[in-house]
Amino acid sequence: MRRCVVRRPRLPFPFRRRRRQPAARRLRAGARAVQVQTAPRRFQLGPAPRPKPRRLVPWRRIGVGVGLAAGIGAAAYGLTWLLLGDSLRVREVHISGRQIADPHEVAAAAALDGKSLLALDAAAAARRVEALAEVKAASVHRRWPRGVEIRLVEPQAWGYWQAAGRRVVIDERGEILERARAPHAGAPTIIEIGGPSEFPGGYVSDPDSVRLVARLVDDDTFARLKVRPTGFVFRRDRGLTVLVEGGPDVVFGDSTNYGFKVATWGALLRELAREPRVAREIDLRFGQRAVMR
Repeated sequence: MRRCVVRRPRLPFPFRRRRRQPAARRLRAGARAVQVQTAPRRFQLGPAPRPKPRRLVPWRRIGVGVGLAAGIGAAAYGLTWLLLGDSLRVREVHISGRQIADPHEVAAAAALDGKSLLALDAAAAARRVEALAEVKAASVHRRWPRGVEIRLVEPQAWGYWQAAGRRVVIDERGEILERARAPHAGAPTIIEIGGPSEFPGGYVSDPDSVRLVARLVDDDTFARLKVRPTGFVFRRDRGLTVLVEGGPDVVFGDSTNYGFKVATWGALLRELAREPRVAREIDLRFGQRAVMR
């Protein structure tokens, strides 16, 4: 018996059925496709670029190096010339604010003649000038191109302290001034009764009394109370006493409770104006228990 084989007709391409491949083979094929798609392009078709001709001598680098070296050398030379040359050195010393200080002593103490203005230590020079007895404060400033200016603040005397026949000049803190500007006209004098004639510490016997009188003068206490002081007396057992023209003297003692003492003094003066009575002295040393004698 003859065997007959019937074959399925071959379909055209769009309708052809693809043969399924094993899963492992399909995975390998997919991985290769991904690698091919994501692999970077390493080659490019076309004419190769012509290489640039290589210079045998780098003239440009040599020129830059020579220029930098010349600039650094010129800067170093200029700096050395400014520091060591005579163009920026101190040849003139100007002193301002001077009344009692000797200008030659001030210039010698500053020791700036011939110093370079670029390397000048102004603070050290000012400290040397302040070491002088007649200088309270000093500052040094450059005056280009060949000078400096030294500005002085001299000690200003405030008044006098007199004890044992000796009269010394003092400032408002009670410090004795050996060399200072003279006090103003009408400056107060505090007379110490029974005090020493020497003051080894450089201050008077009671600097608090000096500060008390200075405060009375500065805040116009005498003008507000309409009194005229004629003198100031200090005694160790009583403190400071203000002598008043035509009215009772006032014993302050010291500067404690200053505001209360001044207010009490004013109240007692108003009471005396309303009820005249004989009073030679007002004692304010005992707080609220003011005493009129």
